[in-house]
Amino acid sequence: MALVFTIPGKTFLAGEYLALHGGPALVFLSQPCFELEVIKGTGNRGVIHKDSPAGLFMQKHEDYFSQFDLNFLDPYMGRGGFGASTAQFLAVYALWLNKEAHHQDMEKLLDFKHMLEAYYEVAWSGVGRRPSGADLVGQLKGALTFFEKRQGLISVKSWPFENLEFFLIHTGNKLATHEHLKNLADFDSASLEKSFAVIRESFEKQQSDLFVQGVQSYAEALKDLGFTLPETLDLLTKVTALKGVKAAKGCGALGADVVLAVTAKGESQDLKDYCLQHSLSILSSSGKISSGLQVRGSL
Repeated sequence: MALVFTIPGKTFLAGEYLALHGGPALVFLSQPCFELEVIKGTGNRGVIHKDSPAGLFMQKHEDYFSQFDLNFLDPYMGRGGFGASTAQFLAVYALWLNKEAHHQDMEKLLDFKHMLEAYYEVAWSGVGRRPSGADLVGQLKGALTFFEKRQGLISVKSWPFENLEFFLIHTGNKLATHEHLKNLADFDSASLEKSFAVIRESFEKQQSDLFVQGVQSYAEALKDLGFTLPETLDLLTKVTALKGVKAAKGCGALGADVVLAVTAKGESQDLKDYCLQHSLSILSSSGKISSGLQVRGSL
């Protein structure tokens, strides 16, 4: 028998950098999903690196994890930006909690505050910026997760805009987020806060024009702060010029790995053609929304 933990891919639709100040973030959780397969064994970690957050957490609880063999499945095949590292941590943390209760009670046990404290202990060396953990909370909760650490607020939403859809484009570039955070200087997040407020209002009022306005405004704020790679800025200029595209922004650290493109519903063909012509992969979309952590099977 095997115990299987399924964790969605994650993308910051907005709130990257803002979350580093404890501010709000909007995380989209999508298919395809990561999986961790667990069987009784002798402590084989599979592809989980010993110095990753998941690997370090397992070392702290070696007596427990030495009973299992792990097999981590990455549907993105190592392409960055979709949360493989946090998915590994969430899965092994949930496995560790599994010793205390059957997985039917997992939601009760998985208190996000305790989870984040456990994550910070192994994900941050004390140098530079501490990771926000907003992506981790999103992968736990699923769908479209609004999370604000400073107020302890979590809200899980469905996609409310019937006349819009969005696509997540993998740029082919890769940035080590933990290295970036080590060297990140302090910054003024006021412009990001203002833009994010528009995005949050768009969900509350279910007004698609506000969402488009908020995404574009957030993209401009990131650019003004120097938080978007030149290669991503060039791609954003080209993507936003395409027919049907309403807004676009880089997602995550420096917008390096993933670009969000928002289009009018049913008007994405030019975007898809452009990606095909330029060997860019569309890896997920608003049509691939996923639930959060799921557990099946038994040991």
